[in-house]
Amino acid sequence: MRTLATLFFVATTSFAFHPTARAVNPPPDGGYPNRNTAEGTDALFSLNIDLGLDNTALGYDALYLNTNGYGNTGAGSYALYSNNGIYNTGLGFDALYNNTSGGYNTACGTGALFNNNTGGASYSLANRLDAVGSTAEANTLYKEGTGYPALTPFSIDYALYRDTCGKAGSITTMGFCPTNGSLVDTNNNAADFIFVDTNGTSAGAGQRLGAPGPENLSSPIERNASFGGPLLDICVAAASPPNRVRDFTSAPAQNSTFGTLDIRRTIINNTGGNVTRLRFRVVDITTFPAPNGIADLRPRTSTAVVVTVDRPPCGSGTSNVTVQGTTLEQPPSQPNGGGFNSSMSANTVTLATPLANGATLDVRFLLGIQQTGLFKFYINIEALP
Repeated sequence: MRTLATLFFVATTSFAFHPTARAVNPPPDGGYPNRNTAEGTDALFSLNIDLGLDNTALGYDALYLNTNGYGNTGAGSYALYSNNGIYNTGLGFDALYNNTSGGYNTACGTGALFNNNTGGASYSLANRLDAVGSTAEANTLYKEGTGYPALTPFSIDYALYRDTCGKAGSITTMGFCPTNGSLVDTNNNAADFIFVDTNGTSAGAGQRLGAPGPENLSSPIERNASFGGPLLDICVAAASPPNRVRDFTSAPAQNSTFGTLDIRRTIINNTGGNVTRLRFRVVDITTFPAPNGIADLRPRTSTAVVVTVDRPPCGSGTSNVTVQGTTLEQPPSQPNGGGFNSSMSANTVTLATPLANGATLDVRFLLGIQQTGLFKFYINIEALP
């Protein structure tokens, strides 16, 4: 989340009042008593002006049957057509069409909440599906457990995201992820959510370098069970080249003061179909602020390299393979390198060049080293067909 400052520019000049001057011309014609507004054929058709107030109806038959409901906004043909409740917002054709008495609803899109007749006024623990709120939230309906810690406002790119490892964002806890990459939901916001930001700021909810990872319905989803990820060269140990390569070249400008660690794997598509988008999300890592003895790793963008491998039958000869680089996805800008929740994309997998079922892709994950020590690096595989 970014805090923005607004700049106001003030210019001075001389002026005179004109007795017939208006703010707009022609003047608005949809204003009615008790702060009601209606624009469109039969909008607010049934309203009792003496009882209904603060309603806004825009569109054909919007809020048509509303007589004494108040604080409603309907925008779109038939939006909130049957409404007589309070504090509802319906945006789109037929939004909240059959809502008669439900209150405190928000519906956006064609036919959204078409048959709804309840609302925020009837919310209870019994019908709550999930809730996320801070310790500062007084209403327990809007948080689970004690809530996540209240944050100190900073102008930073930050996020509270649901734990997908099971270590509560601990930098020092080693070993495999207890959840194997699945979401944590213990009904306690304080335990289920992890605070990250691109500067590793201490804002009241734990301190760790990471990044917001905005997603929508078209984003790749976690598909760990549908992919294999063996070593690049299974004929040698995991800690040996070419599976893991340590470069001691210092590059402070690239968050690699003590060089880099290059981890290579072969990704196998076992989804049963083509994959058109492939990326990897960091779910557990040692990073800033790591204590002495723990490595501070910074995921960074890499390019393709040609690597010599000895693949089965082991010892029968070597061959050269191209190991594709991965791209640290931005925005948000990550000048300090990646961290928790950062994503790294395999850009050679696209709609035009999909990864076929059963096909493999050799990839590398390049990690800058800002402090040496014991390390960990775990990722989720995210993909789209």
